[in-house]
Amino acid sequence: MSNYVLSHNEIDDKGHLFGIHCALEPFNLAFKINSLLKIRLVRARQDITFKNNQEGYMVYKNLVKKNEPSFWLYSNSFLVSTTNKSSEILFEEEVIERSLIPEFSKTDYILKIVSEKSYCSEFAKSLVLIPDVLSCYLLPNNKIKSKHNLIFD
Repeated sequence: MSNYVLSHNEIDDKGHLFGIHCALEPFNLAFKINSLLKIRLVRARQDITFKNNQEGYMVYKNLVKKNEPSFWLYSNSFLVSTTNKSSEILFEEEVIERSLIPEFSKTDYILKIVSEKSYCSEFAKSLVLIPDVLSCYLLPNNKIKSKHNLIFD
């Protein structure tokens, strides 16, 4: 897949970022959100990737109609497999987990909603009611130091 480029209007201050803890695969979570909350999340044509490494983060977005909220669902973790030639380690292959937003590395998914804050809060409450979703909470903007990770060329 090719690189996904976020435009500046996708990361403007109107959007609210939520962290989701969930053990489901991204496609399964998107399916449950679609079926239970009546949203139409579809897989974006490109994943979020970085030029200097092999990381790739899945992106799902909804088909927006006029005057409706916009949703983006991002996977927040990626497993990188590296070969370690150190003789002190039993196994040569090492798996490292990387995060799209490192400040919230324990968060499985990032959900961005562009809408009024009251709607976003209500949506987050209904998202927690989905089986297999452990928690959903608003990510404080002042704690996100790596927002630049959401801007790509």
